[in-house]
Amino acid sequence: MDHSFSNLLLRVPLFQGFSRLDFLDIVAQTPFDFQTLKPREVLFRQGDESRTLCMVLGGEMEMEAESPSHNYRLVEYALAPWVVEPTVLFGLHNRYTRTYRASAPLHVVSLSKQSVVRLLSTYPAFQINFYNLVCSQAQHFERQNWLGAAPTLRDDFASFLRKRSLRPVGRKVLCVKMVDLAAALGTTRLNVSRLLAELEEEGVLTASRGRIAVDDMQRI
Repeated sequence: MDHSFSNLLLRVPLFQGFSRLDFLDIVAQTPFDFQTLKPREVLFRQGDESRTLCMVLGGEMEMEAESPSHNYRLVEYALAPWVVEPTVLFGLHNRYTRTYRASAPLHVVSLSKQSVVRLLSTYPAFQINFYNLVCSQAQHFERQNWLGAAPTLRDDFASFLRKRSLRPVGRKVLCVKMVDLAAALGTTRLNVSRLLAELEEEGVLTASRGRIAVDDMQRI
């Protein structure tokens, strides 16, 4: 592993707090699998079994989740560093909940499940970082499930996006028909159309046929 990749790997949350000596020891004993993906190239598909712990070191990644009913899709974007769904590496349900693809040249590194188990048992810092990462994601979704009723349609729309997002911030693209979005929000198609027109006028999003692009979730 060259020096530049070593510095990029140290930015990943799982390796924060490591001394340079411990990190060099990990690099010497652990088989890292590096990949570079071209734009639009798929890393994992929704439903694929998780067999490795994958970390994004450089570039931007597109994360797409399709609803169980197949009537809408939500696309999010994440910049490096990013750890791809550590919550599905172990446990009963170890399949990816999204499709991951490169939206720009993407540099990733993967660890086998066996390597992760060894790092968890050998390095307390890695163990704590891994637990913190998994627990933080679980707590995020738990909080979303207990949110009260949204007072306005705008709040309801924002809640709809947050509950289906891995990140509560950043750019989102919702691919959905107006009638399906209205049904999901428990309102009429006309009300949804008015809401989207208001948000578009504010510069919060851009709505076109079957596609709603939100520049930044925090602005809704």
